[in-house]
This record gives sequence, C-alpha cells and structure tokens, in this order.
Amino acid sequence: MSPDTGDSLSAPPASARARLTPSGEILSATAPFLALMGFDTEGELREGVPRVHDLFAEHRDRGELEGELARTLSWPEVRWIRRDGTSLWVRIQVTEAPEGREGLLEIQVEDVTGRRHLEAKLRQAEKMEALGQLAGGMSHDLNNLFTTLLSRLDLLEEGLKQGDDKQARQELMEVRRSATTASQMIRHLLSFSRGERLNLRRVGLEEVVRDSMRKIRPLLPDAIQVETVTQGVEPVLADPGAVEQMLLTLVANARDAMPDGGELAIRVGPGGFDREHLMHTGWGDPGDYGLITVVDNGEGIPPQVVSRLFQPFFAARSDDDRPGLSMSMVYGIMKQHRGFIEVESEPGEGTAIRLYFRLADAPSQTTLEAEEAEEAVARSKEGHLVLFVEDDASLRRVTGRVLRSRGYRVMEAAHGLEALEVMDRVGMPDLLLTDLVMPSMTGIELVERLTEEDRLPRVLLTSGYAPDFLTDKSSVPLDHPFLPKPWTVESLVHKVREALQGKER
Repeated sequence: MSPDTGDSLSAPPASARARLTPSGEILSATAPFLALMGFDTEGELREGVPRVHDLFAEHRDRGELEGELARTLSWPEVRWIRRDGTSLWVRIQVTEAPEGREGLLEIQVEDVTGRRHLEAKLRQAEKMEALGQLAGGMSHDLNNLFTTLLSRLDLLEEGLKQGDDKQARQELMEVRRSATTASQMIRHLLSFSRGERLNLRRVGLEEVVRDSMRKIRPLLPDAIQVETVTQGVEPVLADPGAVEQMLLTLVANARDAMPDGGELAIRVGPGGFDREHLMHTGWGDPGDYGLITVVDNGEGIPPQVVSRLFQPFFAARSDDDRPGLSMSMVYGIMKQHRGFIEVESEPGEGTAIRLYFRLADAPSQTTLEAEEAEEAVARSKEGHLVLFVEDDASLRRVTGRVLRSRGYRVMEAAHGLEALEVMDRVGMPDLLLTDLVMPSMTGIELVERLTEEDRLPRVLLTSGYAPDFLTDKSSVPLDHPFLPKPWTVESLVHKVREALQGKER
C-alpha cells in the first residue's frame, strides 16, 4: 500500500505500533510490532490477524471490544497470543492517527511480559518468606509446648508404681511416641524457616505508626480518606520495619476493599485481654498490650473467608495478580512478636484488624514457685542453684518442678533483663540455664553481658532453633553445652548434671 494513502506508517519504527480502522481491522504495523507478534511482513499479519480482537487471549477481553475502538482510549495489561501460539502481556494505548484518513486509530503496544514474570517471582519469594516466618513463629511456640508435654509425661510415668495398670503404661508410651513424632515434624518446619529473625526492641508504637503512615499514605488514592488516631500507650517490644511491613499489607488490603473510595482509620492505643476473654475465645495471654487497629468501611469479608484468612496460600480474592498470602504473612510476623491478631468483619460492613503487641515493661511473670525458691536460697545450702530463663511460663513451671524433684534449687526469670535483676538481688547461681530467643533481652545477650561483667557462671543453652541456624544469625558461644527443644526429663537432667560437672569458668 502506497504511503500517500495513509494506510501505512512512514515514521521510523521506534516502537511497536499499528494502525487500525474503528472496527479493529489492522491496516499497517511497524517492524517492532511485527517482530513482537512473530510476523515477517504486514501482509502475513493482516492475513493471520484480520482484526486486533483476534490477538486477545481471553474471550472476556474480546467481548469488551465489540463496537468502535474509539470509545476506548487505553487498555490495562492484557494477554495477547503470538503467531506461534505463545502468549505475552502487553499494555496498550489508543490514540487517533496523527495523519492519514479521518477516523483511523493508532495503538502503541508495550511488552510488559518480563516485568510480569519478575513480579511473579517476587510474589513467590514473598510467599516463601512469609511461610518461613509463619513456620518459624509457630514452631518456636510448638517446641515449648512439646517440651512441656514430654516433661509432664515423664513425671506422670515416674508417678506410676511398678504394680500399676500395665495398660496405663502402654497408653503413656503411645502418647509419648506421638508427641516425639510431632516434635520431629517441628524440626522440619524450623529447618524450612531459615530467615532473618526480627529485631525486637523497646519502641514507641505511636511514633512507629506515624513514621510508617507518612510513607504509606502517598500509595492510597485521593478517594480514600485516612485518619490516624493515637492515644497514650506504653512502649512495646517490636521490630519497626516489620510493623511497617504489616501496616503496608493491611492498608493495601483495605484499599482493594474500597475500589470506589471510602474511609480508613489507623488507631493506636492500649489494649488487652482478661481471663474471661481467654475462656471465651481460646486465645490470648491475659494482660495489657499496645494495640494497632486498622479499620475500613469497604466491602467486608464473608465469615467462611475470615475463618481461613491466615492459612498459607489461601487467597481471599480470585484475582490471579494478588499474592494471596498477605494475611498469613502478617500472622507469621505477629507470632514472632509473640503477639496476637484479631479480625472482625461482615460483608458490606467493613473490616477491623487488631494487632496486639507485648509491653516492654510488662509486670514480672515470675511464678509463685520461683518466689518460694528465692526465699529458700538463704535457708538451704543443699543442692546446686539453677537459674532458668525462659519466656514461656508453662515451660518454666514444669522445668522448675522437674529440677526441684531432683534436689536442685531453682530460680526462674522470663527474660534476660529479669535474670539480671534476680542475680543482683539473690546472688549468682551455680548454673544458668537459658533459652536463646526471648523478648527484652535474649539468652545470647545475657551471656554476653555476664561475660563482659566477668561474672558468668556455668551455662547451659537451650532453644528450639538448631545451633547452626543460630550461629548464622548471631555470635552464639558454641563452647557452652546446648540442650535442643523439645527435651525429655532424662535429657534435661543429664545435660544439667553434665554442665555442672564441666570446667570452672
């Protein structure tokens, strides 16, 4: 076709462009357009693709093109089919032809396949990272639970006399076998969750949220009104970067739930649970917390979706472009904070999501048994004094009971800072038995602090994380004995005895 007819593109083929009639008939195309779609000449293109409609891979996209193309100034990213049957993702801009016959249209096509593939890889990486965080957070708690379970099974078995019911002993053996199998599964989860642990520290929740929202607010459309309300709240234990990541996810979800605009409120203040809440819901650790609440007046979430919202790889929406693991990721991060998350939503009524963070200066969790042991220090000089540092209260109780039944005097602390207070008040123990991953001050930091002060006693380290994982993340003193979780009474007592008989420090 000659240039003066206006049916071919005489401009340099700097981009993938094609000229169309209002009904979508392809009249001409640039060389980059032909190469993009797998054709050698304009004639082959027109013969193989009479109308631009035939390039669209999805029938729904083709249906939207019925009528004159002039009504559509652009298309979002859509999937086209090349000559060889392969697909690509393109972004299309439609304009009137700058020259030639009146009514002709010109489309400019941008190949975004590479970016789409990169985004897919990033989404997959996000899913795997989130699943690793979820596995790590849950496995830490499950390890403590199974350590408590196995220890209590040992105590129960010891309480059975030799002449007691053999059937009872057999049942205990079966329970132990199941618990041991479950603990091995936890180890597999932990080996999967090799990622950066959060850096929990004492922070002001109001300041963290304000800083985060300054970065997040420009990502929201003007049609969404944002209100940030803060009340006085005590400092919490949190990783500011992780809090920002969770807020970004929650705000993005709220934005998607309000496609036509709406109201979004970010509230910061005190919160907490009582024992009645625990009895009613089955979750929560009674006490005071710092609370972030994200509330929108969007489309809401059906109850059947809310019940599955935190499941890995469950997508609340059917849009393939959404990662589908965002709430699972938030759940995993909150588990690592040893906090809680609550979702309240009804279809058409909006959604409220609450994040509960532990207070940095929460009252001491020392148990009554520990207080009684402290009083006994001055009275009894028999047996070695063991200071057990562990943030799980149930595990502290059963471990203290086990060691006392073996003749040891036991002090307990919920974290490193509390352990230092106990030692300043009562004196140095013969053995420091400490978990490694705890809030406020970790076991690693506690050992380093005591080493710097030149008053480190014999040490027995314990954790649900494998030593090689912890070594990759921090300067763990590998010359100290290590007791992996979950343990049994036999392995605990053996390791304590072994640590006490070790080299003087």
